[in-house]
Amino acid sequence: MKKLAILSLIFLTLTGHAQFIEKAAPTDIELKINNAKSVPELLNVSAIAFKNKDFKNQIKALEKLVKIKPSIPVFQYNLAQAYALNDNKSAAFNSLVALQKQGLYFDIDKNKNFDNIKSFPVFKYLRENFDANNVHFGEGMDVFKIDKSFSGLLFETLAVDSKNQRFLMGSLRDGRVIKVENDGSISNLVEPTDGGTKGPWSVIDLETDSKNNVLWVASAAVSQYTNLSKESSGLAGIFKYDLTTGKLLKSYLLPEKSRPYLLSAIHLSKQGKLYVLESIRSSILELNEKTAEFNVVLKAQEFGNLRKITSDETGRVLYVTDEEKGILAVDLLKEKIYLIKNTPALLLAGISEIIYDDNGLIIIQAGNKPERVMRLQLNKTKLVVTNVFPIESAHPKFDNPAAGTVFDGGIYYIANSQIAKTNKYGGLLQGQSWQDVFVISSAKHYKEQDTLDYQKEVDKYRK
Repeated sequence: MKKLAILSLIFLTLTGHAQFIEKAAPTDIELKINNAKSVPELLNVSAIAFKNKDFKNQIKALEKLVKIKPSIPVFQYNLAQAYALNDNKSAAFNSLVALQKQGLYFDIDKNKNFDNIKSFPVFKYLRENFDANNVHFGEGMDVFKIDKSFSGLLFETLAVDSKNQRFLMGSLRDGRVIKVENDGSISNLVEPTDGGTKGPWSVIDLETDSKNNVLWVASAAVSQYTNLSKESSGLAGIFKYDLTTGKLLKSYLLPEKSRPYLLSAIHLSKQGKLYVLESIRSSILELNEKTAEFNVVLKAQEFGNLRKITSDETGRVLYVTDEEKGILAVDLLKEKIYLIKNTPALLLAGISEIIYDDNGLIIIQAGNKPERVMRLQLNKTKLVVTNVFPIESAHPKFDNPAAGTVFDGGIYYIANSQIAKTNKYGGLLQGQSWQDVFVISSAKHYKEQDTLDYQKEVDKYRK
């Protein structure tokens, strides 16, 4: 018996070795997929596999890509196509259902890569629901426009001057701040800037303090700025102006020795604290006016795409958007970070604006279809989303909607930012043209009761 056991062990060992020897060596593309660690590498391998109709390896590359970047819908959509091309119908449908549930839109009917799954009833269901996602919702109204002969100055910021009853917008190209009066007339509040090492440079963001008659401008010497020089490149600072006259009152420059800086937003809390987002270091800074210094409130190195910032009425909680991961809720008293994450029913990627209002967060989302404005209602802790209310979605004028502000019962925002049409120097990309820039207003509590009633009906249907 002992001899038989030893012979069996030898047989199993030899069999295992034989299996190892017989297994084919990995192909070149399999090695590339295995070794790829970045998005560009995986995109390149996926493109090669698709060109060679090697859909199995394309799936492997895209599955790895989706794992790295789970909140970028187009990667999930490309994976659904690869599944369909490889005749993996269930996986293709599951991927498409996940995208449709997040309220996204893709034109699946005209996509030939889905030809072998189009005959199934579930495909018809998906097509109808994707189309429904892309139907205009809301009653956004034009407030004013910037003529296309002027829009190339890249007015990418918007603020309201409630004291003087006018809107303000700042230029990335030449640093000016324009004022738009009630009658639609436009003039300069702050003239185009000369730059240099003391600034100001491009207007990155605006905040108004009507109580103290102050305009705060976040400014940086970025590549789009027309007067950029080798000496000024990478510099940044906060500039304080008289809100009525546009006179520069004081400059607060970030230390030159630590450049480059990339400011993405500023926010003035109800308590008068001015916060600054510095994206290169993934930091939230607070300006101390008395010492003219910037104090670090938070460094969040694990979040590499910080973009916009707001705070609740108490000033205790800061909300900061991450381009991919969602919304960071920073409890300043507890010194803790809570993440409001993407969920199967709510994609929080691509937020171009966030505003705290009425115990909720109004967000503007650009880049994915449909582009939209939504309210995220919060619970008492201000850390959990309890409901989602659409405000405006798939508006005909939407084309990268951007900066906004809450005023007089509405949300006012730029409907069609021009920045996506430009290269890194602010010039037009080939085939693009300047368009009139529209500022739109939407009711910030648009048909919320209708949404609640609809959700109740859906719940009944599910039961």
